Amino acid sequence: MTAQIEKTYNPSNVEDRIYQFWLQQGYFHGVPREDKKPYCIVIPPPNVTDRLHMGHAYNNTLQDILIRFKKMQGYEAMWVPGTDHAGIATQNVVEKHLWRTEKLSRHDLGREAFVKRVWE
Repeated sequence: MTAQIEKTYNPSNVEDRIYQFWLQQGYFHGVPREDKKPYCIVIPPPNVTDRLHMGHAYNNTLQDILIRFKKMQGYEAMWVPGTDHAGIATQNVVEKHLWRTEKLSRHDLGREAFVKRVWE
């Protein structure tokens, strides 16, 4: 019997199962060790003011290298996802654009529609 391989990858077929396995194994919970010196990097998300580019990938690669290097040096290394450090700036850019092009405010659109515009 030969297994059929799908022509296109559908992540939803495997992501749930793998994520549940990670939760069961406790992979999202580190066990800090007091005998190791801590080293931590907060991962800032990319700004939504423009398109993603190679610089974003390069930044993540550099952070990954630093974390792995510190682990090899014996540090208790942790790479923590951060929060949007540019949310206010992004909101201002989108609000100005909306007013300039459509004479609308974020209040005119409502929260959900405004957030949708931000991601456009």
